[in-house]
Amino acid sequence: MAADDAEETAAEVMAKAAELLQKIASPFISFVFESIPIVINIAQSSYNFYKRLPTNYIHFLIGTIMCFFGGIYPTVFAAIEAAEHGGLTTVRKALKDVSEEILIIVEESKKDDATDEDKDGVNDVKQISGKAL
Repeated sequence: MAADDAEETAAEVMAKAAELLQKIASPFISFVFESIPIVINIAQSSYNFYKRLPTNYIHFLIGTIMCFFGGIYPTVFAAIEAAEHGGLTTVRKALKDVSEEILIIVEESKKDDATDEDKDGVNDVKQISGKAL
């Protein structure tokens, strides 16, 4: 009998913890989904800007960065060289592919969240419980 009470108490505690986690995680996940496309667009724009810069400006930019992070100059230089020798172009291509897929997923998720299949005026995603979702 005492074991059943302990199990019920543990189940209640876990249910409350899950509700609290859902209240905290839901805004965080929404923030992440809203910010990912913005971050990807900024990164793509920055990269396109970088590609259009003349070589002298690129050297100036890299030199300025290394100047202000002079205490870790060997680390910055080693990281740049390791990236160049370790397949920077492959990583760049993979990041481009992943960012394109993430943008597609986010847009499809927004479309799915906006559906109202039962035509009651409330999006279906807002009517589904956390467990069903």
